[in-house]
Amino acid sequence: MEVTGLAVGVVGLAGLFSVCLDSLSRFQTYRESNAETHVLDTRFRAARARFEQWGISVGISNGRLQPDHHRGLDNTETANLIENILQIISKTICDESILQRSRTGPRSQSGQLGSLSQSRGKRLKWALGGKESRNEQVNIFEKLVQQLYNLIPPEDTSHNYEGLESTAWVEDIRQVLNNIEEGIKSEMHRDALSWLGNSAPNDKYEDSLAKRVNTTCEWIFERPTFKSWLSPADPTEPSVLWINGPAGFGKTILCAHIVDHLSQSLDTPVAHFFFTSDHESREDAFSALRSWQRQLAIKANDAFECIRRAWENDSSEKASRRTLVDLLKQMIRAVPGCVFVADGLDECSQLGNGDASVARFLRDIVGAISGTDARLLFVSRGEPEIREALGYHEKILLEYRIGTSDVQADTAAYSQSVVDRKLGGKSQDLRLAISEAMTDRCQGQFLWIKMQEQSLRNTMSKKRLHEVVENTPSGLDHLYDQNWSRVMNMSDQDRDRTFALLRWTAFTFMPLTIRGAVEAVLVDQCGELDPDDYPENINDEYVTCEILGLCGPLVEVRDHKYLPSSPGCQTLHIPHFSVRQYLVKHLPSPLWMQPKDIIDMGREMIHHTAIARTCVQYLSLPQVWEEDDGSELSLGGLLPYTVRCWISHAKLGFMDPSFRDFSKAFLKSTNICFKSFVNFYAEYWESGSTEYSIFQPQLEPLELVLSSGWIDMADHLMDDRDVNEIGVFKRSLIFSACASGSAVSVNMLIRRGADLSKTDDLGSTCLHEAAYYGSEDIVRILVESNVDHRLAMYLLEQGADVGIRDTEGGNVVHHACLHAGRAELLRFILQNGPDSLATDHSHKDVSPLMLVARNGDIDMSKVLFEFGAVSSLFRPDFDGELPLQLAASLGHIELVEIFLEHGAGRTLSMPDTDGNTALHLACALPRRDEIINLLRPCVEESILIQNEEGDTPLHVACRADHASYIKLILQYPEPGQRRLLELRNKKLETPLYLASSLGHVAVVRELLKYGAQTTLPVSDEARRTPLCIAAFNGYRDVVTTLLEYGAEKTLGIFDIGDHSPLWGASVIGSSEIVKELLSHGAGRTIAFSNYRGETPLHAAATTNSVEVMKLLLEVPGVCVNQKATHGFSPLFIASRNGYLSMVELLLSVHSVDLDSENWLELGPLFAAVANGHLEVTKFLLSKGCRVQHQVTIGGDLLWNPWAVLPVAHAVPCLVLLPILSLCLATQRL
Repeated sequence: MEVTGLAVGVVGLAGLFSVCLDSLSRFQTYRESNAETHVLDTRFRAARARFEQWGISVGISNGRLQPDHHRGLDNTETANLIENILQIISKTICDESILQRSRTGPRSQSGQLGSLSQSRGKRLKWALGGKESRNEQVNIFEKLVQQLYNLIPPEDTSHNYEGLESTAWVEDIRQVLNNIEEGIKSEMHRDALSWLGNSAPNDKYEDSLAKRVNTTCEWIFERPTFKSWLSPADPTEPSVLWINGPAGFGKTILCAHIVDHLSQSLDTPVAHFFFTSDHESREDAFSALRSWQRQLAIKANDAFECIRRAWENDSSEKASRRTLVDLLKQMIRAVPGCVFVADGLDECSQLGNGDASVARFLRDIVGAISGTDARLLFVSRGEPEIREALGYHEKILLEYRIGTSDVQADTAAYSQSVVDRKLGGKSQDLRLAISEAMTDRCQGQFLWIKMQEQSLRNTMSKKRLHEVVENTPSGLDHLYDQNWSRVMNMSDQDRDRTFALLRWTAFTFMPLTIRGAVEAVLVDQCGELDPDDYPENINDEYVTCEILGLCGPLVEVRDHKYLPSSPGCQTLHIPHFSVRQYLVKHLPSPLWMQPKDIIDMGREMIHHTAIARTCVQYLSLPQVWEEDDGSELSLGGLLPYTVRCWISHAKLGFMDPSFRDFSKAFLKSTNICFKSFVNFYAEYWESGSTEYSIFQPQLEPLELVLSSGWIDMADHLMDDRDVNEIGVFKRSLIFSACASGSAVSVNMLIRRGADLSKTDDLGSTCLHEAAYYGSEDIVRILVESNVDHRLAMYLLEQGADVGIRDTEGGNVVHHACLHAGRAELLRFILQNGPDSLATDHSHKDVSPLMLVARNGDIDMSKVLFEFGAVSSLFRPDFDGELPLQLAASLGHIELVEIFLEHGAGRTLSMPDTDGNTALHLACALPRRDEIINLLRPCVEESILIQNEEGDTPLHVACRADHASYIKLILQYPEPGQRRLLELRNKKLETPLYLASSLGHVAVVRELLKYGAQTTLPVSDEARRTPLCIAAFNGYRDVVTTLLEYGAEKTLGIFDIGDHSPLWGASVIGSSEIVKELLSHGAGRTIAFSNYRGETPLHAAATTNSVEVMKLLLEVPGVCVNQKATHGFSPLFIASRNGYLSMVELLLSVHSVDLDSENWLELGPLFAAVANGHLEVTKFLLSKGCRVQHQVTIGGDLLWNPWAVLPVAHAVPCLVLLPILSLCLATQRL
C-alpha cells in the first residue's frame, strides 16, 4: 500500500495507525539497504513490534477499529493525543509524504502539526537536530511508542478515562508532543529559509552604527526629498529613493542611522543589507533580496507563510532569482508598508552585466514593487550603471545627491572627535584649530579625516601638525581604482572621449556647460566642429549615456546657477578634490604630444597645454563666430570660456611646438578670428564690468599677450617691434606689462628701451599702474631703473614734485592702498617718498588710511601709522565717515582694535552723515568681539546717540537679533539700563517692541531680564504693544515669553484700528497663540470689535481658521451671531467664501442664527448661492436655511442672482445652474 495514496483519504485512528504501520515496514526495508548498524536496526524492529502489538491490544486490526476495542479510544481527549502521536510518527520517521489529518472534526488540542501540509515532489525529511540521523529517528520513535503505552496500557481495561485531562502524566505527554511539534516547526522554518539561498551575514550595519558620532547624520531627515519618499503624496504607490554621493562621504554611516531611525519610528518592517568589498555577497547583488526576505520572515508571520508556500511548491533545492522576485511580490502584498534598504551597491563586482549584476537586481526589484506601497532606499556612489538601471523607473524615483554643505557640520563633529582622541594632551585652542583645519581641508570627505587620523600624534609640534593636515593622507589615491579600471577597459574611442571629458572637468578654471564640453571634446578629438559629429539632441538621455555613462562617478552634473534649466546648460564638476588629485597622477597625456617634449614637464602642465591648444583651435574656427541662432544645438557653447581662459591655461602649460604654431597663426592683427575675439571680449567687458578694460577693438596681439603676462609668447611676438608704440588708451607696451604683474615682461621691455615717463590719457604713469595692481617687484624695478628724472625725484627726494597724480587726484600710495596684501609695497613707496604721502587726502578727499579701513589689511594700517597716518583717524571722508566707523561697519575686528589703540576712541561718539556711530555699525554685524572692543571709556555718549531713524545701538542690536550684544550693552555701567530700554525711535518703537515685532525671542528674553517689562504697555505709532505685534506676526515663543513677564495686563490695549492681540492671532490663524492668549484671560476681549465691527470670530471666519474658531467658541458667553458694521455674521462670511468646514462648525452651535441677514437683508444662503458654492448651499439647505422669496436688490433668489454681482465677479452659468435647481426643488417642497 502506497502511503502517498492513503495520506489523502484515510479516516479515523484505525486507518491512520494502519498507514503508519505500513510506512514503518517500508522504512525498515529502506534503511536495511543502507547497511545501518545492527544495534539500531534491532532497536527499531523492537519498537515497531511494540507499536504493532499496542494496536492489536487496543482493538485496531487490519485498518479497522474492532467492536471490542479498548474503552480508552472512545475518550475524545485520549483520541486526540493518540492522533498527534501517529501524525508525528508519520512525519518524523516515514520517508515520503505527510499525512493529512484523518479526522474532519475540530482539534481540541493546541498542536497545529496537522496543518503543516506538504506537496513538494521530492522527499522531505522531518527530524530534529541532525535531520538525517538514524539514531535520532530511532530515539524519537521509541519515545512515541512508549507514550502510546502510557496513554492506554493494553493490560489496563478498567481505567476510567472520563477525567483524563486531570491526570498529571497525561500533561507530561502533551508537553512532550508539543516539544516535538515545535522542533518540527523549527526545522521546517530552517529548511524554508535555507531554500532561499545563502546570504552570509556581515557586521557592517552594527559596526556603522557604533562608529557614528553623536548629533551627526540628522540632517537627512529634514530634507524634502527624504520626507517625500517616506511620506509620499499617494501612500498607496511605491516610492524609491536613491541617495548617492562621492566616495568617502559617510554614506554607509548615514544609511545605518537611517535604518536605525526607521526601525524605531515605523510600525511596518524595515529590512536592510550592507554590501562590502571584502564580503562574498558582492558577487551576487541578489544577496540583498535573500537577506531582506529572511528579515521580513522573522518580523512578520504572514511573510514567512509566503516563503513556506513557495518552498513547498518548488522542487529545486535552492530558489532561483526569478522565484525570489516573484516571492517578494507576494510578501509585500501580504505585509503592506515594508521598507527595504540596500547600501553599497557600488561595491558589487558586477554593476552592469550579468544575471547577478546590480543593474539586473535593480530592474527586477523596482519592477516587483509596482502597484504596492513598498519603499526602497538605495545608497551608493553615483555609478552610471546604477543610474541607468534606476532611470527605467523615473516616475517613482527620487534622487538625493550628498553635497559638501550637507555634511559640513558632521565632518566638523567627526574631526573634533578624532582630534580630541588623538591629541588629548594638546591645548583646547590647538585642538580646535587642527579640527577646523581638517574640516576645511577634507571638503566633506570623512574618509580623508579617518585616514589622516593615523598621522596625528601627541608628540608633534603645532607647526608639524598643521603641515600634516595640509597633506593628503596616504592610501587615499587607491579610492578610485575601480572606476579607473572601468575607464581603461573601454573601447579606444570611448576611452579617448572619457579622457577628454575628465581633462575638461578637472583642469578648467570654472565648470563647463554640457554644450561647451561637447564642443571641447569634438575639437579635442577631431580638431574641428563637424556638424555630422554634433549630437542631434542634448537631452537627459544624452547626459546620462554620453557624460555620466562614461565618467561617473568621477564627474557629476549640476544645474547652472543662472542659465535656464536644461540638459545643455548643466555644468560638469569634480565631486571632490581627491578625484582631481587622482587624475593628476593617472590621466595620460594626449597622443599628439611628443614624448620627448614632455619628459621634464609636470603632469598638470601637460593638461593645461592640451586645453590651451584646443582653445586656440576652437577660436580659429570661423563658424564659432557666426551669429547664434538661439537653438539648443547652435555652436558657441564653449566660446565664453575659451575667450576668457585660453591664455590662463597657456601660462600654466608649456610651449609645445604644435600649440605654439596654432597660437602664432591666431595672434595676427589681420586674422578675422582674432578681431572677432577682441570684439567679443570688448563687448563682454562693456556689459559686465564698470572698470575700464584693455580689450578694445583696436587691441594688438602683442598688447594682449603682454597685459596677460604670457611671457613665452610675448618673446616670440616681440621681434622687430617698437616697444614704445602707442596702443589702446594711448598706452605704450610697458603699461600692459605692468598691469599683468609680470616683472619678467617689464625687465624685457626695459632692456629693449621702454620709455617709463610716458603717461596714458588718464594721466597715470606706469608706476601708478604697477602700484594699482600691487606689484612690489615691478615698482622696485621702475624705481631702481631711474629712467625718468621726475619719477626718481618724486620717489627718492622728500617733497619733490608731489603733484604727479591721476585725473582723480590719486597718487601712487592711493593706488597701492586700494587692495589688501600690499604692506611691503606700501612701505617701499613711503620710504622713497615725502612724509606727506601717508596722510594725503587729495584722492576724492579720501586718505590712504580710509582705503585701508575698507580693505581691512592690518599690516598696511601699521605701515601707515609708522609714517604718521594717526591724524587720518580724525578726518572724515566726503561722506562724513571716519576710518573707525568704516572698519566697524565692514566687520574688520582686528583693524578696529588697532585704530582704538592709536586713539580712535575719541571718535566713538562722532556720528556719520546717517547719524550712526561706530557702535551703531558694529551692532549690525555678527561679530561679538568687535562690540567688546568698542565698549570702553568714552563710549557712554555713543550708547545713547540716536541715528537718523532714531535708533540707538540697542535698537540696532535688537533688529539684528544679537542677544549677546544686548547683554553686553545693558551690563555697561553707564548710562542707566532703564533709560536705554525706554528710548523710542522715530516710529516710537522701544527695543522690546522692535525685537517682538521681528520674532527675536532670545533678544526679548534678554531685554526682559534687564527690566524691559516696564515698556510692555508702550506702543508704537500704530498704537501696537509688543504683545499685540507679536500676536499679529505669529511669533508664538515671543507671545509666551511676554505673557510670562506680565504682558496679560496689555491684552486690553488695542491698536489704532481697534484690533486686540486676540483679534490679531485669530486673523492669522494661529491656534497656538490664540490658546495661549485665552489661557491668560484674553476671552474678556472676544466681544470687542475693530473699526469695521469685526470680532475675533469674524477674523477667524474670514481666513477659514477652523481650529481657531473651535477655541473661540469654547469661550463662555461668546456671541456667535454678532454682526460687523455691514451686518455680516461669521456664518455669512464663511458661506460667502465657500468655507464648508467653517460653516459646519458654526452650524454645530445651537444658538447660531441660520438666516442672519446683512444690511441688504441677504442671508448666508444667498451669499453661498451668489458666489457659486454648491456644497455650502447643500449643507445650508439640509440644515433648514430659509430660501428668500424676495430680496431688497430686486427679484427673489431664483430670479436673477447675477444682478447682485459685479460683472468681473459674475459666477459662470454652469456653476449656478445646479445650485438654482437645488434651491428650486427646495422651494417646491
